[in-house]
Amino acid sequence: MTETFTIENAFYRLEFASGNGALIRLRDNGGDIELIAEPRLADNFRLLLPLPGMEANYILGKEQKLTAAKELPQGIELHWAGPLRNERGSFDLDVTLLVEWTDASVRFQCAVCNGTDHQLTEVWCPIIGGSRGLGSGDEGAATEVVVPTLNSSWRQQIFTDFGNTRGQLLGTLGAEHSFCYPGFMAMPWISLFRPDGARALYFAALEDAPRVKAIRLALDPGLAGQRAGGDWPRPEEVGDHPLGITMNWVHFPYTRPGETFESAPLVLQCHDGDWRDSAAIYRQWFTGRHPPGDARPSWMRRETAFVHTMFMLPEDNINLRFTDIPRWAKDAKKFGVKHVMLAGWQTGGHDRGYPYYEPDRRLGTWEELAAGIRACHDMGLRVSFFVNCQPIDMTTEWYQRELHRYRILDPHGEQYFIVNYWGMGTLSARMRFVTATPFTEMNPAHPEVRALLIRQFRKLVEIGADGLHIDKFFQTPFDFNPRLKGTSPDRAHHEGILRFAEELLAACREIHPEFCFSYEGGWDRLMPYSDLSWWGPADDVMKQVFPERAHAAGIEQPYDFNKVNAAVLRGCHLLVGPANYNRGMDYPPMRALCEYIGEITRIRNELFDMVSRGEWLDASEGLFQRRRPLLQVAGAFASDRNARWCIFRDPNSGQRTVILANLGRIPIEARDLAFADAAKSACRVHQAFAPVRSAPLPVTLMVPAERVIFVTEER
Repeated sequence: MTETFTIENAFYRLEFASGNGALIRLRDNGGDIELIAEPRLADNFRLLLPLPGMEANYILGKEQKLTAAKELPQGIELHWAGPLRNERGSFDLDVTLLVEWTDASVRFQCAVCNGTDHQLTEVWCPIIGGSRGLGSGDEGAATEVVVPTLNSSWRQQIFTDFGNTRGQLLGTLGAEHSFCYPGFMAMPWISLFRPDGARALYFAALEDAPRVKAIRLALDPGLAGQRAGGDWPRPEEVGDHPLGITMNWVHFPYTRPGETFESAPLVLQCHDGDWRDSAAIYRQWFTGRHPPGDARPSWMRRETAFVHTMFMLPEDNINLRFTDIPRWAKDAKKFGVKHVMLAGWQTGGHDRGYPYYEPDRRLGTWEELAAGIRACHDMGLRVSFFVNCQPIDMTTEWYQRELHRYRILDPHGEQYFIVNYWGMGTLSARMRFVTATPFTEMNPAHPEVRALLIRQFRKLVEIGADGLHIDKFFQTPFDFNPRLKGTSPDRAHHEGILRFAEELLAACREIHPEFCFSYEGGWDRLMPYSDLSWWGPADDVMKQVFPERAHAAGIEQPYDFNKVNAAVLRGCHLLVGPANYNRGMDYPPMRALCEYIGEITRIRNELFDMVSRGEWLDASEGLFQRRRPLLQVAGAFASDRNARWCIFRDPNSGQRTVILANLGRIPIEARDLAFADAAKSACRVHQAFAPVRSAPLPVTLMVPAERVIFVTEER
């Protein structure tokens, strides 16, 4: 019988092996669930201390002797005094793990004192090994995971079908998923949940510093590949091998000799409900530390459709000149769009010449550009400009002379990547052959970089620009550039992004108080600075956490009515780029679609607080689908594979709208439609090219082919 140190409260029971301090039991008392079903996979921490000639010098915490365990009023402190050992020797590393109760959660925090002559590059802690889901048998096997990814989500029933996110993994014995934050993860938390909504587990890394960290999920001893019904091995195949999933957070601190690493607080909380309730826990923490910007939506957030055109491509193809701006903008206004965005306006054209953010002389002068902006304003339109933050064109004299100093560098002093992109104007460029421009990236953590960018962007605001779109907000994890002082490689890049956003808003709002920007990406820490990002549509977990925010879905082809409909179902802005962003909204093949966009925009502006800035309550399919639908509907719409619906709610008034979509080629009848949890009442029906009408609920509607209808309950 293994001797243990045990701590317990009303919510949890934790047991640590007295010999090595491995977490061998984690019990959710509230849910009556053993979260560690296979104690033989119990673990605690793992450290990576690369040595000359041995990069993969891992030190396993479960192989170390626990030297002290101190009980605390709200938890326990475990200590492993150095030296720590593995087959390659002894290392002067000292580890402390603090485990505390915080309300209904357990908080883990790890500290490592590095007394070696080497950098400490990975810290895995806590490692929770041997899980088979939230419950035993079928309940555990049905457990799913949701990971919030950029403008989307990763959802998997991992205790039946572990899946494969990275192709064939070499170097691991079993199967593994890993998600990096900041990076592919939009927020630093995951949720394990039962599909019946009975229980969920929230696991988060919570800190103010934007340090790189990752969540890791691994299945031991391995999986069955393409097996029907799920890829977990059968018990008879596994035999006596321990079987289960290990999950842990990993930091990448590059802690120098003589320094001490301290992890983020790593919070585990079991609760009733599902992933939505985990999302609510995270929102409460986030908004208490990093409140989203102004409670009012920015002007850019309120304009649910905008046109975006590349004035010049990177191969010198000219689509529009500055003298064409009034005509181009008038075409947008004709279709009810009041936000126009100029791209490819600067030296070299779209995605070339960066960071020369000055008008290309072939397109016109500063004066002609300013006159074009004034013409837009006279028509009641807002004007924004497409720019970037990090990309630098390596062919420019400026790069050779100065900008190479600010490149993001890897541990060997080399730039992380050189990309020949983003060719557009010739077939060779589109095929990435020989004419695309080589780019690398610079870090706005350098004061010089922020200064050169903000100086140029202020000039745009001075001539009348209302906002910017900052594209390609890269999330390269590390920057080892030696010019950066007072930071660490795992923080430098992301700290630079946040400083740039803050300084940009301050500088530009001195001139234009309503200045705002959108960005490409989905990092939660940009929420206080911007409420619009690119791209959609998808089942976006951030929409659950931050209904204030929207992302934009590109509408580029002339017959993409259903792409518009999909964007509407997910609350996305319409980023209208006729002919792949080469024309304006009067492009002849696209006029019918633009007329539809105009009608959809009119309706969504009227229902803005519900269908754009509202909470996404329910959907006919996907991540947001509830176990008990909030909508009742009969007729063909209830079973047609081309029928879709979703429900949004105004968070202030509680008023709801259901959006019905028909993605098929013939009309579909939606009969006796009503909200499932409401008494009979009245509704208002909003439909493109038709007047608003009132009707009692339940209501019967005919949803036209490739169209949407909005049904709003009246209170």
